Amino acid sequence: MSHQNKTVTEQVQEVAQNTWDATKNTAANATESVQNMFSAGQEKAADTADKAGRAVKPESEKTVGDKAKDTWDATKNSAQNASDKAGEQMDKAGRAVKPESEKTLGDKAQDTWDATKDAAANVTESVQNMFSAGQEKAADTADKAGRAVKPESEKTVGDKAKDTWDATKNTAQNASDKAGEQMDKAGRAVKPESEKTIGDKAKDTWDATKNSAQNASDKASEQMDKAGRAVKPESQKTMGDKAKDTWDATKNSAQNASDAVQSKVQETQKAAQSKTS
Repeated sequence: MSHQNKTVTEQVQEVAQNTWDATKNTAANATESVQNMFSAGQEKAADTADKAGRAVKPESEKTVGDKAKDTWDATKNSAQNASDKAGEQMDKAGRAVKPESEKTLGDKAQDTWDATKDAAANVTESVQNMFSAGQEKAADTADKAGRAVKPESEKTVGDKAKDTWDATKNTAQNASDKAGEQMDKAGRAVKPESEKTIGDKAKDTWDATKNSAQNASDKASEQMDKAGRAVKPESQKTMGDKAKDTWDATKNSAQNASDAVQSKVQETQKAAQSKTS
């Protein structure tokens, strides 16, 4: 029966029926959606309870099923984290190229949150690195101390390799420190006195003190070496001893000549002064 051939009453009844069918479908869909949500909630609650139970269960008491679920949870978490991170990176990249004028309040809030997270992550990483470095240094120091008191005969190949590496590192560090010290010293040497800081002046004083002490030490060592060679029989002297003897004699001769010239100059000066007086 076509729409034109229907009576007004029939048309009204058809519209009412269609409206009722649509209402029932909408209600059924809403009911099904609520039931699905409720079921999902129940499943999630049961899953959470099961997960919590497995978390406190000793590994030795876990069944094959428990272990399979643990593996599945870890896999899901890993996949979810990767998915979340990828989504976060895509969102971040999108905001990075969006002009500031087009950014919403949500975009700006997210930018602030990203900056806060990045700063916190950097601080955390820095602290972790310092902690790790401290742990490594403590372990290295303990190992070094252990090797220092271990008799050479008991040292392993690994111990000896570490000893060699320590010596190499120390030599390199000393050379680096010395080079840095020399560069600093050279910089201070050409710096006008008026521009020197209190630190510069303190370093200058320390250098002078060290030089004086080093010179005194060198002179004392030289005198001891000279005294040792003086009492050593000629037959027992090494080539080095003889070379040093020759150098001492040369220095003494030059010093004596210098002293003689200085003395003559002083005598001439005195004679000239006595004539003019």
